[in-house]
Amino acid sequence: MRVIGIIAGVILAVLIWQGISFYSSVTDHPDRLEEKAIERAESESVIEKVDEAVQYHGTNSAYVVLKGSDADGEQVYVFVPRKDGALVTKKIEDGVTLEAIKKKLSEEFSPQEVINIKPGIEINQEEKQVLVWEATFIDTDNRYTFAYYYFSNGEYWRSRSIKQS
Repeated sequence: MRVIGIIAGVILAVLIWQGISFYSSVTDHPDRLEEKAIERAESESVIEKVDEAVQYHGTNSAYVVLKGSDADGEQVYVFVPRKDGALVTKKIEDGVTLEAIKKKLSEEFSPQEVINIKPGIEINQEEKQVLVWEATFIDTDNRYTFAYYYFSNGEYWRSRSIKQS
């Protein structure tokens, strides 16, 4: 009888430990994710000064996107994957500006409300990574919409809409 109690106690302890571990991984605080991303990017010497950090949850993976300057003083975006994977660094001057995307979005969709525009990485039809601008907005039909524009030239790539209830 005593052995059964010990086994039950061990099983209960393992279940509690796994539950806490799972809860921690699911609710990892956004600020902590950004801190980890900054530490990794600085340790790999791809960025020296971070001006801004945003989270990007793409179709296939999630990134913390850092905006700042590298060792040469060049303005860069650094895409740090939330899971294992290589960092992607892109000079800001190699892409179109946020203002250009705002203008295109306004001309092409006439959004009721722009919620957010941020850089990200998606996977195209050829299974290759593509740097994009993701614009999140409420369209004229009151749908929550995501429009994607190529980072390199600002051309429209695709959009997805979700009907609001």
